[in-house]
Amino acid sequence: MSETIRRYMACHMKAASFALHVANGVKRQLRQWDSTAIFYIDHHTNFFLLYGQAFGKPFQLLLTLAEVEVFKAEEPYALDRYIWRELREQGLPVGQID
Repeated sequence: MSETIRRYMACHMKAASFALHVANGVKRQLRQWDSTAIFYIDHHTNFFLLYGQAFGKPFQLLLTLAEVEVFKAEEPYALDRYIWRELREQGLPVGQID
């Protein structure tokens, strides 16, 4: 996705829609790397819970909508980098994304 389109999305999408878009992108990428990956996205009033298993390792990440707003304001791919960093810290071999 081009930087311009992502910047537009970060500026104009609501936090929940943007977070869901990014989480679905992470889900697609994990499934490309590990066809047996399981990835769930639970959306609640003020937060998302991302959880599942990939590369034989369980993971979970709680992401508040307030955090999403901060990442959106920071730069278009800040939320992506945060999610990948958290998954790496939980032991998933997803490489250096930063």
